[in-house]
Amino acid sequence: MKPESDASKPLILLCIFLLIVQIANGLYVARGIEPSLAFDLMYAIGFFWLIGWWLKEDSKRHGVTWVYDMGLFLYLVWVFIIPYYLFKTRGIKAFITILAFVGIFLGTYLVGVIVSML
Repeated sequence: MKPESDASKPLILLCIFLLIVQIANGLYVARGIEPSLAFDLMYAIGFFWLIGWWLKEDSKRHGVTWVYDMGLFLYLVWVFIIPYYLFKTRGIKAFITILAFVGIFLGTYLVGVIVSML
């Protein structure tokens, strides 16, 4: 039996995805180019898919059940759902997860800006 890690596969893939997308985003901003619609679509689909996958896996670990149409639910109110879920399952430690996510998001964006300046 494998020991269970805090960093699940969806979470690792989400970090990698954000790193790639935010580097591209930083390049777009630094060059003054508007991102293409295909890029925006890929970002939206990938982001919601990975957030949903992480939420589903993490919910199993914490024994939380969700609504039937999770995709639409996440798309409409994910900004409220994720913090609510984190505080419900982790209590005050949710701040650590939220700050880590914001740090990853901003850090990967900064890497993109730095790469574009090279």
